Amino acid sequence: MIDRALSSMFKVVTDEAAANPAFARKIEDVVAKFGQELAEKRLAERNIDGFHPLVEYKRDTAGFEARLAKFDAKELRAIVDRHHLDPANTTKGKGAKKALVALILDVARKRAERDAKLFEY
Repeated sequence: MIDRALSSMFKVVTDEAAANPAFARKIEDVVAKFGQELAEKRLAERNIDGFHPLVEYKRDTAGFEARLAKFDAKELRAIVDRHHLDPANTTKGKGAKKALVALILDVARKRAERDAKLFEY
């Protein structure tokens, strides 16, 4: 049933795109923009591969902020998303590099403190 519904929907869209060049250009622009954003996101994910904020924070607390500063805003956003550092989504729309570095630094510090308390006997 869903196959027929999707097929009918795409038929309407393709028929409208064939009949209306302005509509076709808008669809092309949206699809191209989506493709570009997806490619940029995949590149950022490859650039942060192997970087875990908590491990890096524990390894070198003093140099952690400097290491974060080497990443650009898209890579920092990928770190936040990959490691679930902002579950309440408070930084949604705030893509500023400074804000993302502060968030990652704060969360890594809090998690390191929490982990240290877990093993106090």
